[in-house]
Amino acid sequence: MDRHTIFETENKIILEAETILKEKNHEKNPLIEPFSGLLTSYKKIFKQLRRLIKLSDKQQLKLNQLNESLEIENYELVLELGQAFESFVRALTTTVDAKHPITAGHSHRVTEYSLLLGKRLKLSDNDLEVLKYAALLHDIGKIGVPDAVLTKKGRFTPEERAVMNEHSVWTYKILSAMRLPQMLKKVPKMAACHHEKLDGTGYPYGFKDKKIPKFSKILAVGDVFDALTSKRDYPKYDGNVTMGFEAMPLDKALSILDKDKGSHFDPVIVTKAIDESDTLVELWQKFHLT
Repeated sequence: MDRHTIFETENKIILEAETILKEKNHEKNPLIEPFSGLLTSYKKIFKQLRRLIKLSDKQQLKLNQLNESLEIENYELVLELGQAFESFVRALTTTVDAKHPITAGHSHRVTEYSLLLGKRLKLSDNDLEVLKYAALLHDIGKIGVPDAVLTKKGRFTPEERAVMNEHSVWTYKILSAMRLPQMLKKVPKMAACHHEKLDGTGYPYGFKDKKIPKFSKILAVGDVFDALTSKRDYPKYDGNVTMGFEAMPLDKALSILDKDKGSHFDPVIVTKAIDESDTLVELWQKFHLT
């Protein structure tokens, strides 16, 4: 029975009782006086009950307002902590990129390219958040690469290439040692596998197709696209053909991605990149021409 029904019943009972008291044929009834006293007590009790309920309503309102205020404060705190964490990660990424000035901004560009592909692949907001951090941190392992190798101009020797390839292992080691939020627990592996290839010829683990995390496949496309379309200290390659050090035309870069889909890159992801070529051009211009 709800509150409204209780008070309706109470008013009905009181009205009926008062009607009985007013009837003259009950005046000499010996029970009329106790009945009148009982009615008076009954009315007092319900009057007090009404007051208590009103007081309870006010207290509940204050409690609801307090809970709402706490929820807002908690939300703002979580948002602030998230922003602080992202700011820290971006600063860390910038520091790593600064070891090799010619690649400055690489991790941030890969992040934006990867997020664009992730959105076109209809990833959820939570998955996009995970992809963002995997992209931002994919080259963190370059901290462990000697500057003499990292900043070398020209082609690597086989020994230098082996040392450079170790940056993916270092990425996994560094990120695995960090106390990441629960939703980012798979980021170390995702970030470390961005140089894996579908045919198993990639590094550091030589994973094939289904063993490569989906997000790593997205990173691979974003990473190579940025490497091809940015200036580097080492020459670019189209298969066995050695090209120059300067940024490659975007349509040429996309054609290389298309040629290597199925062997190096996931065909679905490459197709999305080609479909979004206009948006990729806009992003490239934003990063390189402003």
